[in-house]
This record gives sequence, structure tokens and C-alpha cells, in this order.
Amino acid sequence: MGVSPAHRRREIAAVAHALDVGYRLLDTAEMYADGGAERVIGGALAAFGAARRAQIYIVSKVLPGNASRRGTVRACEASIERMRCDYLDLYLLHWPGRHEFSETLRGFGDLMQRGLIRGFGVSNLDTDELRRWLQAQDSLGLAAKTHCNQLYYCAAARGIEFQLLPYQRQHGIATMAYSPLGRGSLVRHPMLLQLGRERGVSAAQIALAWCLREPDVVAIPKSVDPARIEENLAAAQLRLTAAELAQIDQAFPPPKSKQPLDMV
Repeated sequence: MGVSPAHRRREIAAVAHALDVGYRLLDTAEMYADGGAERVIGGALAAFGAARRAQIYIVSKVLPGNASRRGTVRACEASIERMRCDYLDLYLLHWPGRHEFSETLRGFGDLMQRGLIRGFGVSNLDTDELRRWLQAQDSLGLAAKTHCNQLYYCAAARGIEFQLLPYQRQHGIATMAYSPLGRGSLVRHPMLLQLGRERGVSAAQIALAWCLREPDVVAIPKSVDPARIEENLAAAQLRLTAAELAQIDQAFPPPKSKQPLDMV
């Protein structure tokens, strides 16, 4: 979202519709359309009403190249200005870069003290990187702790289940699954389509329900189509049976060894 001004009104309407039907988490980043996606969210928030800001959980991310202590603060201030939202509920390092983790964490600490963010986390960190991140966090003695790691995770990309997901659970770090529909491939998968027909739902809803089968995993699908927005939200109420989960495991086997982290 936010790439073309010609689509701005439709995109703002899509986010506003999502808020109207019950979505309460919005995920974005300074990288998306060079801030354009954050401006779309700003337009939707204005329509939603500033008095209702506390009902929404807003997530954004700092680019690795900006993730020095001062750069992190400046990037966050710019994101807040684009969204006109006063503060972020969660601010993430988008992926590891040239700046030391301790520098980014100091920036997060400064933002926490100023009330510009309510929490912080990371994105696209593998197990070794997350371990080093937590070591830096502990060495700084920050009052707050890492909330989540945002990762590419879906039935067709389960590599994090072997080592990273257990490590995160050991440290109380939630998983935010981006591209939960497998870059769109899962909405056409024959087995998921069949399971959907048997339940009277779509393959996309089956794929989203699979991501949400564990309470510490959040899925963030994206759509600008009002009907799909509502369909995706309904997946949160769908509970897969043990037999259905077994079928999905057969089609998409869990990892038996460590796999490199996939990023999209």
C-alpha cells in the first residue's frame, strides 16, 4: 500500500473498513512504499477518530540502516508523524544490519522513556541473532523486554518450528507471522481447498486458522478487498480438528533439521 497516489483513497478506505469490521492490529514499516503505507494508515486513523486510538495496536519497523541509537529515534518520530498517531504500540528492528544491537536497543529505550513507543521487538532474526539480541538487552538492563519476532511463517514455510519457535517460547517472545498465505500460493492449494469445501470456508481461512492454532502466534494477512478483509477476520474464529491438522502436516511436513530463515 501507499505506492501510488492514484490508489490512496481506495487503500485508506480498505484500512478504515478493516477497523470498522473489527481489526485492531495494524502492521507497517518505514520501508513500505518509502513511508507511503504509513500515510495510508494515517488517513484511516483520522477517519477512525483520535479518541479511539487506544483501541488499536499499531506496529512499525525501523530499517537496519537507520537503526543507530539516534537514527532509531528519528525514524520512529517520522513514522509517528506520517501516521499522526502520537505513539506506537510496538516498534521493531526490521532485520539485522550494520548497527550493533545495543545501539538499536538504546534507541528503543529512549523512545520508551519518552512515551513514543509502548513496546519493542524484532523481525527476521534467526536463533543465533535473537540470542545475541537478548544478551545485549540484558546487558543494558532495560526495564522493558522484547515482545515478539516477526517472521515469514505459514504451512508451506515451517523452518522456524525446529529451533527458533521453541527458543522464543522459552523466552516468552511471541511470533508475528507475515505472509501467512504463503505469498498467495496457499489460497490455491488443492488440499486446503478441499478442507475448506468440507468446512464451508476458503482455503485462505484454513491457512490462517493453521497459523493461529497456537496462542502465541499472530497472523497479519494483507488485502485491500473488503470481502477478503472480512473473510480473513472470520478465520480467527475457525478451529481446525486434529484430523485436519494431521492432513496439513502430511502435505507440509514439519522440519526435521535446522533450516535457513526465509525472508520475504
